[in-house]
Amino acid sequence: MVAGLKKQQSAFTRSRDIADGAVRASYIIANELVQASKPFSDGELVKTCMLKAAEVVCPEKRPAFANISLTRNTVADRVTELSSDLSSQMKEKIKSFIAFSIAIDESTDVTDIAQLAIFIRGVDETLTITEELLELVPMNDTTTADDIFSSLVGALDKVGVDWSRAVSLATDGAPSMVGRKAGVATKFRDKDLTPNIDALVKAKRCQVSGASSSK
Repeated sequence: MVAGLKKQQSAFTRSRDIADGAVRASYIIANELVQASKPFSDGELVKTCMLKAAEVVCPEKRPAFANISLTRNTVADRVTELSSDLSSQMKEKIKSFIAFSIAIDESTDVTDIAQLAIFIRGVDETLTITEELLELVPMNDTTTADDIFSSLVGALDKVGVDWSRAVSLATDGAPSMVGRKAGVATKFRDKDLTPNIDALVKAKRCQVSGASSSK
């Protein structure tokens, strides 16, 4: 009886490990599809190819590959969960910044829609520097300084930045960005809560992500 129970437990553990492995594999493949800018529906093609290969290379392992769910809906769910996890990690990292800077660039994509790229670079107490593309915001209507600044504030507030730790803003130098009276740089400076902000925040003109060549 004891031997039979142990055999059942071993079979259950093995089955659970196979199921867990199939789930992990679906996350890995979903991430690869996104990295390659492939449609979610390509997951089914990937699975078909895996099964064909398994039949030739390791027929005994085919059932394990068959357990990997790569339907369009599953891939979409995996990508959503991965995105949520990355967002949570980024928020936690940003909370640790003792100082950060922002770089923004507004340019038009191939569909003639203006896109605002927002980059954040920060340093924590261990002097570890982190630089990430925070968000790519579509500007569907106008691209005035107010529109750009509103999108910038929305993106930064979404991740919970401490505005008092902002030290610089880099832009592509467009008039709406650097205007002294109502430019994004001026609005950014006014938004910051640091008392000596005029000494800390510098509005810089630079080329961001090939901005000059894209306009």
